[in-house]
Amino acid sequence: MKNLVKGLEMAADTRSLAERAVENLSPAQAAYRISRGRVRRPVDYMRYAEFEALLRDLSPAAGMTILDVSSPQWFSLCLASRHPDVEFHYANICEDELEPFRDIAQALGIQNLRYQKEDVREMRFAAGTFDRVVSISVVEHVYPEDGGDVNALREIHRVLKPGGEFLFTVPYKTKSNIVYKEGAVYERKAEGRNFYAREYDEGTFRELVEKSDFALAGSWVICEKGGVFPVDYYEWGPGRDRAWAKTLVGFRKVLERKLGKSLDEALARHYLQVSREVVGRPVNIAARMLKK
Repeated sequence: MKNLVKGLEMAADTRSLAERAVENLSPAQAAYRISRGRVRRPVDYMRYAEFEALLRDLSPAAGMTILDVSSPQWFSLCLASRHPDVEFHYANICEDELEPFRDIAQALGIQNLRYQKEDVREMRFAAGTFDRVVSISVVEHVYPEDGGDVNALREIHRVLKPGGEFLFTVPYKTKSNIVYKEGAVYERKAEGRNFYAREYDEGTFRELVEKSDFALAGSWVICEKGGVFPVDYYEWGPGRDRAWAKTLVGFRKVLERKLGKSLDEALARHYLQVSREVVGRPVNIAARMLKK
């Protein structure tokens, strides 16, 4: 299987939709500024591989109802545009991450995508509502630090139909870790040091699956090769503590400004690999889960 084909297709679709949205939005709207940004950078570096992994297992069919829990918003915009005979719902706990995309969907004439403010730990959907649920790089952030992820998966299990599937990605490393940030984190506005994300390893990921009520049907591992500038290694991985890391990250930004385009696609093509086995430094995992 060729690497990142579906992720590259998603990037092309995102740029096309963003260009159309810009034509139909007012420059005064937040939606306009967001869309302009996606014309230049349609997909962020790691998303090429995450989109690739999920799309290998996600096959929307006419009549399905699919819930997206807080993934990068253009993912569901693209899916809804591709599959007008599928009903999509997008849920996010932060209202400010919903409103601009309602405007974008309206500007694009997308009628089969609904945006709703929901807490993934306690959603207002009836049990057995959805055929599929997808979530990209979200579960690792769900509060509280101890058990928030399990609560989210059990609630997703509840809203899926019998035999339904949950497809999601989370950070996946050689050693588990908890990441903290100073200041507000998503819906939590407390000052000081706050829980930000979990990084799973083989053991903690297996434990999450066992507590979730789901059966693991398969997974894809996203790995990053070594080299001059593997982005995740220097921005989030062990390389971030190297003396020259900030210089490399800064140089990339300067180069992108001079070129007038993002380097994410070229870097993702070179450094990221989606496979069934670990083939480099593991950074993420995409799992396909079945409701028992």
